Amino acid sequence: MSGTYKLDTFTLFAANAVCMVIMAAAFLFAGRDGHGQRYWKSWASANLVIACAILLYMFAESMLQSVFAAVPNSLLLAGFGLRWQASREFGRRHPAKLVVWGPALLIFAICMTAPLIGSRSLVYTSTNLLLTVLAIATAWEFWRDRADSLPSRYGLTGAYVFMAASFGVRTIQGFVSGETLSDYFPDDILLTTHLMLGLVYTCASGAFALSIAYERNSAKLRVSAMYDALTNLLNRGAFEELARQKLASSATSAIVVLDIDHFKQINDRYGHAAGDEALRQCAALCREAAENHHLVGRIGGEEFAIFMPDAGQEDAALLAERLRMAVDASIFRYGDRVLRLTVSLGYSWREASGDEYEKLMREADAALYRAKDAGRNRVERRIA
Repeated sequence: MSGTYKLDTFTLFAANAVCMVIMAAAFLFAGRDGHGQRYWKSWASANLVIACAILLYMFAESMLQSVFAAVPNSLLLAGFGLRWQASREFGRRHPAKLVVWGPALLIFAICMTAPLIGSRSLVYTSTNLLLTVLAIATAWEFWRDRADSLPSRYGLTGAYVFMAASFGVRTIQGFVSGETLSDYFPDDILLTTHLMLGLVYTCASGAFALSIAYERNSAKLRVSAMYDALTNLLNRGAFEELARQKLASSATSAIVVLDIDHFKQINDRYGHAAGDEALRQCAALCREAAENHHLVGRIGGEEFAIFMPDAGQEDAALLAERLRMAVDASIFRYGDRVLRLTVSLGYSWREASGDEYEKLMREADAALYRAKDAGRNRVERRIA
């Protein structure tokens, strides 16, 4: 490669290659603990393949024209195909191998046949068009899951759209130039600009790839800290925190607490695994009774609670009785065993807003114990 921009492009090529290798190492370190996160290997592999393509572009003068066109172009497309694969894996979707490797194989065939028909423009335009499509496809994979509200998702999407635009400009250049294109890989001001933009893209996409994984893991940890692992209901701490927030802003509120009757006998007779299954099935009935507008939590071993914002005495009484009847009518199966469960419930309510969580819970607990003392499988209200 020769011309006014040789030193600049060589240096920019080198800078891009170094950044690719450094980010590949960072991806491998990030994924060293495993946990089935295949996207780290795909991201690292993509960077290393692209770095190899860049090195071949840097020393293109020593290669045959057809080989120069075929090998680095194919490697570059394979690298972006692997980046698309990483984006699919991050979104927990299966990456189609045809999309990953198909563009690279196609451009290899085009590059090897182009010298026979004397068309440099075909190679240049096709390569950049395929790169544009892959970059847009990768941007879409990150954008489509934006409902999780991870901030870095927008940065990653922007980085790939940014790079797709640069490839798109080069596609237009190849189409407009036609057969007047001087080389398979013209060394001009557009190349220098493209490499500068590529350096920004490499750093941005790498940084956002690391940060989006961190954000998602942090979100998982926050969810794990809020939910009971066995029943997938709110744990006691999270239930109390959210109930306090809603209680302070609700005009009226009610709380229902329930306890599985004779739960210890289930554990003693059938084993703890059967007890766990009983808890899971009871939790499912609580969730169903509460629908989507009430808080449901497991606040003790076999004790559950439902907080009802903007609800009163009648609402709590209806929900509690409906839930009691649902549990009583249900048949719980564990293996070949059939278990029958009942629950005792107590409820309390407040007709004015304010932070009175402890009092509300105390009254509901007292009502629950009265239900147990009165023979179980019944609902009791707070004492006015």
